[in-house]
Amino acid sequence: MTTLKAILKTIDMVLTEILKWVTVILFLVLTVIVTANVLLRIFPITSLHWMDEIVEMCFAGLVFYGAAGVWMVKGHFSVGDWIGKRVKNARARGLYRLLVELISLLFIGILFKYSLELALRSREVTSVFQIPKRVLYSAIPVSALIMVFYSAVNVIAQVIEIVRPAPIEK
Repeated sequence: MTTLKAILKTIDMVLTEILKWVTVILFLVLTVIVTANVLLRIFPITSLHWMDEIVEMCFAGLVFYGAAGVWMVKGHFSVGDWIGKRVKNARARGLYRLLVELISLLFIGILFKYSLELALRSREVTSVFQIPKRVLYSAIPVSALIMVFYSAVNVIAQVIEIVRPAPIEK
């Protein structure tokens, strides 16, 4: 069991680093392209007629891979757990949090299913570089799959919390 935890922790660290660097690189690419576009409007040397395709791909990756990275570390914004703090019974609090995790898992599962369908069914290509649109759409099911995995881990953690509840913090 200790070996499995160590392997999962290593995978988690590697995946976190990958998603962090992917989002940073995509952001830098967007910054360079938008800056170049602005400068080329001032100094019209050439045209960036291909810019829309790359910007669209970068934004899709930035949004969805970034969302997966934030989901992994539970860094997404929320109104906080103000309900769970008011529930005095540890098992009832665990059940409430399990319900929230199950709803999240259901939502992300639906996102994964339909985004995978979209990516697999897409036959279009971009107009300039002829990049298959499924490449653009692939950011959605890949990031959703990451979120499904982490949501499943959260569900398991909540079940363990219900079986062996931690004392309530004051």
